[in-house]
Amino acid sequence: MPKKKKQTSSWIEPRRNIIYGVTDRRRDPLLTKINDFLVDSSPIKLKEKGLLYHSLQLMVRSGVKFTRAIYMIAQRTQNVRLARILHTIHHDMEKNGMSFSSALEKHPKVFKYTETKMLKSGEITGKIEETLHAISEQIQKNIKLEMEIRKAMTYPITVFIAIIIATMIVMIFVVPKFMNLFEQFDSDLPLPTQILVLFSNFFTEYWWLCILIVVVAIIAFRNWFKTRHGRRVWDGFLLEIPHIRAIISNIQTFRISSHFAVLLSSGVPVTKAIHILGEILSNKVVADEIFQIEDKVRKGETMSKAFRDSEYIDPVMGEVIEVGEQTGHLSESLLRTSQQYEMEVDAQLKNLTSLIEPVMLLIVAVSVGFMAIAILLPIFEIQSLFGSV
Repeated sequence: MPKKKKQTSSWIEPRRNIIYGVTDRRRDPLLTKINDFLVDSSPIKLKEKGLLYHSLQLMVRSGVKFTRAIYMIAQRTQNVRLARILHTIHHDMEKNGMSFSSALEKHPKVFKYTETKMLKSGEITGKIEETLHAISEQIQKNIKLEMEIRKAMTYPITVFIAIIIATMIVMIFVVPKFMNLFEQFDSDLPLPTQILVLFSNFFTEYWWLCILIVVVAIIAFRNWFKTRHGRRVWDGFLLEIPHIRAIISNIQTFRISSHFAVLLSSGVPVTKAIHILGEILSNKVVADEIFQIEDKVRKGETMSKAFRDSEYIDPVMGEVIEVGEQTGHLSESLLRTSQQYEMEVDAQLKNLTSLIEPVMLLIVAVSVGFMAIAILLPIFEIQSLFGSV
């Protein structure tokens, strides 16, 4: 009698071929539902999306049927959530007759507004292969930019966290032991030591309150930052910092020129492309300027003049657009401009790291110096008392 094949728990191997809106999961076991919830909530990295568009473009160029290419990518992708989404897209295209862009629009948390609009224009103009390539290239540029920003911020954040941890250790474990020694001598403590002791006693007795204040502050800031007003206030504050303003302005100008070039080359109308730019820009103050430029262009003002009058966008953009409009090669001019700004942003981020290093070293020196003085001064006074005896 043949042995029954042991079933593998779906908790260990999540199901990949689920089609959202079609697969009935109501009667599944509780562990399977929990597993599916975790899978459906898992992130899809930008790198995985870039690989999706790149692989799809290569398969379409090789003559593979579009829906067949999507199914093949869904079968081999490592991200289970992405595999489920691709199976759903394949089903919508094969069974429901939807276009690729319309199928993507059902998943707005994964596929951005600009991607679906570009793909829709590519489908209309018959340039779907070129559009897939353009989106893939743009994602690669965004990945590179994000990596440079994270690299520039890693050092100061790491040093700041290390300072906080070291300070907490000194306050909770080191200072109380020294206080037991100081209390044996009837002498007034120096002012730096009194301040250090005050903070040490507070952290030791009310450590839970400190943690609560930090957690509440982080949650409150995140909730405020997610609001429309809060995001604009924060973005405006960053633009008021001289060196940071130059970096942010160049980053936003790079994104404007690169995305604008891709949108125009995909066949998106100019005013629609400008509106999409306003939707996707991370800095909402600059995004508001883009919407103002859109209104000016719709009212008959030239696009080059509207960009030149912008406060936070480099006026060079206006000159580039004017030349591009006159020569009829606007997308090519914007693409070359984005490459130039990409180089400038790389150089600025490297310079930012070199500027932050001495500032962080100064903060470390001041913190360590204050704690050393606060601890050593009473010791010196004790030694002087013994010397005078």
